[in-house]
Amino acid sequence: MTRHYTSAQVCALLGISAKTLYLWERSGKIPTPARDRRGWRVFSERQLTAIRRHAGLVEPTPAAAGKSGSSAGKSTLSARNQLRGTVVSISSDGILSEVVLRLPDGQEIVAVVTRSSAKRLGIRKGHGATAIIKATEVMLST
Repeated sequence: MTRHYTSAQVCALLGISAKTLYLWERSGKIPTPARDRRGWRVFSERQLTAIRRHAGLVEPTPAAAGKSGSSAGKSTLSARNQLRGTVVSISSDGILSEVVLRLPDGQEIVAVVTRSSAKRLGIRKGHGATAIIKATEVMLST
């Protein structure tokens, strides 16, 4: 029997809001889910995978990434604040590039990196990237 997930379960698994999930469905960015006997939306494993892919949460397979199947070249990080998103713009001037990364919930993060780093990392508009934030201070405002 195929497992199905409610909207709340999908949101909890992917760390997205119910509004984001609804807007993606409404705009046709993700597959339209089936409805259960109560009329609630239910998502199949296949639809969950498609949503993960749309959100940039599915890593490419080693073959798709052009790498061998070994773990050579992989690194681990101590930074816990890793935000996966999609590159929406790159502006370069001189030796620096400004990269705008849109997160699955629509928020954007801007990073300034050297032009050579952007090239070395293969940063391209429309492709996925991860913002890794390591800070000694975090300020909050209300």
